[in-house]
Amino acid sequence: MKNTRVIAFATQKGGAGKSTIGTHVASALCYLYGYKVAMLDCDYPQNTLHAYRNHEQQLLQSDVAFQERLIKQGVTPYPIAISSVEKAVEAIDTLAEKEFDFILVDTPGTVNVVGLSELLERVDYIFLPMEPDMGTIASTMSYMHILGNFTHKQRPESNLAGFYAFWNKFLKAEKRTVYTKTAELFREKGYPLLNSRVESLVSIKDKRSTMFPMPEKELGKLGLGSLITEILELVLGKGTVTPSGKTIDFTPTEFEQPAPAALETLDDNAK
Repeated sequence: MKNTRVIAFATQKGGAGKSTIGTHVASALCYLYGYKVAMLDCDYPQNTLHAYRNHEQQLLQSDVAFQERLIKQGVTPYPIAISSVEKAVEAIDTLAEKEFDFILVDTPGTVNVVGLSELLERVDYIFLPMEPDMGTIASTMSYMHILGNFTHKQRPESNLAGFYAFWNKFLKAEKRTVYTKTAELFREKGYPLLNSRVESLVSIKDKRSTMFPMPEKELGKLGLGSLITEILELVLGKGTVTPSGKTIDFTPTEFEQPAPAALETLDDNAK
């Protein structure tokens, strides 16, 4: 049976961009990188991913150009399933039986949900988008402290190999001290912070699609290309060749910090 990787995007607050980023990542993995992908929408009651797909399915019924574009692409859109958090593990296992390469999970914007503990143990990696404001940073660190109790090292029955925060809505005009001081704090606490940062530009929302990928050039401009590459390097390993023939090789920019802190340090802090 194929080794399906289960990746979740998670935050403790809504509006952090996890659904938008998750959609861009899934579409790139499927339509640009050639992976067999499925998405699981557990973000009740918004079910944002399902809403994106419903909108595009309506366009297929009314927009000839949209239809022709999909036909030209030649790839069947990846499935988007809906599940409550309570039944998410069962839903993941059902999807895994279909031998997807990746199952991407959109979690709810709160930790006070029945079944979340079981879901956190079922996923392999969790990625947390973080905005450059103190409230979001504090909330992210609080969530990471909780996640430290769910790693495979802490719970042998858990699949959770790692979890990483990353900068979303990155502002070039923002004082660098916000980013550098946060990076220092994360290293001090042993909380992993990815090197990639996703720019704060309108196009990231305007061009999200569950049926088409954003062009690679634009993914690169927004920092999404870097994020996807860094995620794949963590999950699959440097030098891995994708089904489309791309070689995974993440190279940090001058702004970006050294590699994320070791999970051993994080696990110690979570005790």
